[in-house]
Amino acid sequence: MDQAHPPSPVHLDGRKLEGGGQLVRIAVALSALTGRAVTVDNIRGNRTGKRGLKASHLAAITTLAELSGSTLVKAQVGSCSMGFYPSPQRIKARKTNPDINIRLPTPGSVFLVFQALYPYLLRSTISRIHLSITGGTNVSSSPSYDYVAQVLIPNFARAGLPSLSVRLEKRGWAAGQGHLGLGRHGNGGPEIPFPSVDLRCRRGRISRIDITLLAPDDRLNTGAAGAGTLGTRVSGSSKHDVRRDGAPKLGESESQTGEPETVREFMERYAHRALRKRLKDLPRDVFLKPSSESHKIPVETHTSEATHHRSCMHVLMVAHTTTGFKLGREALYGSLGEKPRAKRGQNRPRVDVGDKVKGLVDECVEAFAQELYNPQLEAHSDAAETAGHQPCVDEHMRDQLVIFEALAKASNTGNQEECESREDERYWSLHTKTAQWVCREILASGDGDSRTQEA
Repeated sequence: MDQAHPPSPVHLDGRKLEGGGQLVRIAVALSALTGRAVTVDNIRGNRTGKRGLKASHLAAITTLAELSGSTLVKAQVGSCSMGFYPSPQRIKARKTNPDINIRLPTPGSVFLVFQALYPYLLRSTISRIHLSITGGTNVSSSPSYDYVAQVLIPNFARAGLPSLSVRLEKRGWAAGQGHLGLGRHGNGGPEIPFPSVDLRCRRGRISRIDITLLAPDDRLNTGAAGAGTLGTRVSGSSKHDVRRDGAPKLGESESQTGEPETVREFMERYAHRALRKRLKDLPRDVFLKPSSESHKIPVETHTSEATHHRSCMHVLMVAHTTTGFKLGREALYGSLGEKPRAKRGQNRPRVDVGDKVKGLVDECVEAFAQELYNPQLEAHSDAAETAGHQPCVDEHMRDQLVIFEALAKASNTGNQEECESREDERYWSLHTKTAQWVCREILASGDGDSRTQEA
């Protein structure tokens, strides 16, 4: 390439398809990797409320610009347009600082920042990198620490990407900041082809299900004041052991100590019961042993952890498949604090926490069951084999892998076309289609492909 006459930037409309922050994150990641400048207009143009760059977006973009020696134009909180211009002299070097520390000014998602940085860090010439991010680990509209640790990172490894490790120092919810460390291991370097990402296998059968629950240890008062109201807090440590279902029946309101159960204990028992009941509606061949006892696959409490506020409740359900991939769905109750308003001179109405817990768990169970088997989509799958098959990962995981498939294809080590032709596109979310569009726009523009091969 003639450095005196660099190609014109790739222009992207931020309102395309999903039209959110994912579009910007993938665009700048690819720009830093390929050296092709990119401009984005109408950033987060499909969002309701405030649009433009958020503080978490800016932190990711700024860090990536510093690592790649790129120039930012109009990049500030609230910007609806921005430009990312990589340095031609830095595109081949990629000498990344092995210790990267980021502190978000707001409790934005640390994992959405990671999403923007990881493709570039994956190609760094440094073999070991430690990324430390302070921000939100359990916040709305983003993967939680638990999903990343139990689903995303294992699936990355199963798909063929280098090993990653993640360590939670402190949880960060919507009202506070947590601290998380991520490590990339293995040999990086531009001389090594981009790792192949293989998603061609069909979705396996379910062999086991893990449940993770985060809730306060306040007593769930079952006295005359009304079931479901919060009582006193119980001091206790978090439980990280793995337990099979053997909890008391849901109608029992006391723990083994004879005391009224806690919110966390109630959530655990209700989650097992609700999930077991819903699994009975699914076809038998979804599970490892398609027999009359197929729904009795192990369902285990993977983590049961106490939180310190009634607005901090979270449920994650993870299915282990026979192909080695994991399917996850989660639900975060970030609005539990939204209590009915009291009239002037009256006490605030009590919150029925039992109903709140049930609503949260039911939401997660239904989404999880739909992930395992969607009758509306499966009804037409057998009619035409040419339609392809269901992806081997869950809906939210699928869009996270798009950029790696595209980069593998661009460096001639992957089979992106074959992967796409074998999957049923009806299972692709708007996020997945958005990620695919951004990759096509940047990697197919000018000499972006050749640059990726050089990388």
